[in-house]
Amino acid sequence: MMAFTAGCAVNPISSQSSAKHQAVAERDLLAEAARQVESAPWPKPEPVSFVSRITVGAIDDDGFTKTDAAETYAAALQPAGARFQQLEADASANLKAAERLLDVAETSLAAARLTGNDVALVEEAIQALRENRQIYVSAAHQIEKLGETVDDDRLDAIRDAYNIAIRDLGEAANALADRLDHDRSENYASPAKPRVNNLSGV
Repeated sequence: MMAFTAGCAVNPISSQSSAKHQAVAERDLLAEAARQVESAPWPKPEPVSFVSRITVGAIDDDGFTKTDAAETYAAALQPAGARFQQLEADASANLKAAERLLDVAETSLAAARLTGNDVALVEEAIQALRENRQIYVSAAHQIEKLGETVDDDRLDAIRDAYNIAIRDLGEAANALADRLDHDRSENYASPAKPRVNNLSGV
């Protein structure tokens, strides 16, 4: 009887180690999915500082802007005459990456452990999607300036798809944050602070 009991005992150290490895693996999946969303076929624009925005004549110091990114991207699209079709394909790939991130984020709700970094990864991906949406739309207008036709309905469809992806990921980020707040309140036996959920806006 003693031998049977010993054989069935759960090693708490082994169990904790397994849970830790599982949490790391889940976090790696979330980070990789977020990186795929943030990937874009243009150099990353540099954020414009507050001082640059309010200083007269500082526009030359703004660095590589979203407008620069849109112009560079539009000019680099090939083949000429089918630039908008390539833009659609690139935007579609980005949106598929957003779908994969949403799947991973929703799966992460059931993870044994969550951290603030998990929420931050999704929030940063949402910001990247907002930026990508703006650049793709601006690049489409640049394509028109190059003398090529852009279908307004298809451009609207791209914009709408980004709006939906941003909304859905915002809801997922809020759900992760709520789960994290709940875990903290249970761990510290104190009520979690009310959270204002505003990430689902587009």
